[in-house]
Amino acid sequence: MHNKHGSRRSSHSSKNNGIHQINSHRNNFRNNVSKSPQNLERLIEKYKNLAKEALSSGDEVLNQSYLQHSDHFSRILSEVNESRSKNNLTQEEKVPTLEEKK
Repeated sequence: MHNKHGSRRSSHSSKNNGIHQINSHRNNFRNNVSKSPQNLERLIEKYKNLAKEALSSGDEVLNQSYLQHSDHFSRILSEVNESRSKNNLTQEEKVPTLEEKK
C-alpha cells in the first residue's frame, strides 16, 4: 500500500511541474515580443497578409486565426502607444516651462 501512495504523490507532482512549464513557456513568449511600435506594425501587416493568402487559398479557419493574431498585436500596439502618451504627459508635467524657470 505504501508504494501506491508514493506513486500517486510523484504522479501528482509531475502534473504540477508540467503545468508550471507550460505557463512559463507562455510568459517567455509574451516577454519575447518586442514592444517597439515599428516591430508591432510589421507583425500586424505580416498577419494581415497571411490572412489574405489563407483566404485566397480557401482556408477560412487559417484566415481567422491570422486575423486574430493581427488583432492581438494591434491591441498591444494600442497599449504601447497609450502608455507612451501617458509617460510623455507625466514628463511634461515634471519639466518646468520657461516662465516657471524665471
